[in-house]
Order: sequence, then structure tokens, then C-alpha cells
Amino acid sequence: TTMKLADEGLLLRVKVVGWKEEAYVHTENRKLLAQAQTGRLQPVLTTLLSPFDPLVWDRARAREMFGFDYRLECYTPEHKRRYGYFTLPILHRDGLVGRLDPKAHRKDGILEVKSLHLESGVALSDELIASIASAIKEFAAWHRTPEIMVRSTSPRKAAARIKRELCR
Repeated sequence: TTMKLADEGLLLRVKVVGWKEEAYVHTENRKLLAQAQTGRLQPVLTTLLSPFDPLVWDRARAREMFGFDYRLECYTPEHKRRYGYFTLPILHRDGLVGRLDPKAHRKDGILEVKSLHLESGVALSDELIASIASAIKEFAAWHRTPEIMVRSTSPRKAAARIKRELCR
């Protein structure tokens, strides 16, 4: 079904199996929708998401779709934080694989990665490490912080690999 929402253009109403709520796709994405429906859409992007990205701001949906329990902890007392002040979810292809707590020190040109946490069960492939490092580099470039400093990773065995990849 196609419907018009005031000044937002045309949207397609989409029924997603297992969802109670309706979903919508802009008509400009009709071809992508058709590819997704037939299983031909292959996600390739790795990026850091804003806490306000539609994939994660609805916490129940993020848990249901990705098994990813996300909370913005800037409102949580520091001693009760699990992941960090303003963690950014890490989207890798079709999954949320971790979260990163960054701090941009723009005056000094440094992006401090206070912590990088990968979700339990995420396989540490060379491709995953390279993709995450690339996403961090893009984020640092956007913030004009060319030097990247990684403080901690979980699991710890990812630290050396991430740091090595960031130096490439």
C-alpha cells in the first residue's frame, strides 16, 4: 500500500513478519525493498551509529531485531556505567556487533577511544577488525582528529589487532 504523509513524500507500508507494528519504506527505496524481500540485498557497511539512530533508539526493537541491549549511559552515574558515557553502536553488515565510547579532543587532534566493546560471540575475523578500524578512522576524520588512541577493548585480545589496523 502506498500512502502520502504531509510533505514527507510517498511511503510504502510494509508488513514485517513477527512485528506487531507497521513499518514504512520511502518509495525511493522500492528497489532495495524488492532486493530485501527476495534475499538479494547484501549489507556491506560498517559504521558507528548515533544513539539516536532509528536502529537503536527503540531499545525493544534493537533487542528483538539484533539481540542488542543498548542504553545511553550519559544519564547513569559514572560508577554504574557498563560501557561508557556516550557509547556508539557498531553496525557491521547486518548486525550490531559492539559499541564504542569515543571522546574527540579536537584542539589536540586526538580521538580517544575510551573503550571498545564487542558483543559476546562475535568472531574476531580479519575482515571485522579491518572494517571496524575503517569506521573509526572515518569517524576520526569527520571530527578532524587524525590521531587515534585506544584505551581499552573487550575482549582484550582484540586490542593489538585493532591498534595495528588503525595504523595502516
